[in-house]
Amino acid sequence: MQSIYYAKKDSLGVVMFMGRKNCSYSKRIKKLLKKNSKKFYFFESNKIGEKINKRYFKFSYDYIFCFRSFYILKKSILKKVSKSAINFHPGPPEFRGSGCVNYALYQNSKFYGCTAHIIDKKIDNGKIIDVRKFKISRKDSVSNVLKKTYKTMSLQAFALIRNIIKKPNFIKKQIFKNKKLNWSKKIKTMKSLDNFYQIDINTKKKDFLNKIRATNTKKFKPYIKLYGKKFFLER
Repeated sequence: MQSIYYAKKDSLGVVMFMGRKNCSYSKRIKKLLKKNSKKFYFFESNKIGEKINKRYFKFSYDYIFCFRSFYILKKSILKKVSKSAINFHPGPPEFRGSGCVNYALYQNSKFYGCTAHIIDKKIDNGKIIDVRKFKISRKDSVSNVLKKTYKTMSLQAFALIRNIIKKPNFIKKQIFKNKKLNWSKKIKTMKSLDNFYQIDINTKKKDFLNKIRATNTKKFKPYIKLYGKKFFLER
């Protein structure tokens, strides 16, 4: 769903916000941005591979903010941004691309988190503005960690937006402050994530249970492959 709103207050200028459909955090961020924009465009992200109306490619923006959006910004839109295009990535810089939380749990990471960064032509690659982390344990499930991630990511977004409104040079200073933080050189694709969900039928019990913990959710399930057929975990 795509919408345009106008507001009297001119703190951020022209803003495009790409949020997630049926996400309470996206709704709250939308409200904050709408209140503090001269002109506000909203895109409600719903699925991988979605498209937005081509007319939005014609507009110029001061800022674009992406929160849980499936849509990958094209170079043609990034050229239209005069100040910053910012993404809130649901994972720390050590994990790029798809399935970050799955790999973190499988590796028994002690910490997880989220990263606010400048969007450039590559995925999860732009200059880092802010990183927030929280502890995770071997008792945590994918769902538990994602809940913590989205909450932490929303607090990160609220703080960043409010600071931008108050301090015009905030982003520049944050990038300088975090210049030593680097993204992982490895990036995971959807194809590699699908392969990760496959459980080797010859795996040992410990690794078998760990793989289930790292992949099992209400929506997505690990599977074994036998004679060209996939058999998914039921519970």
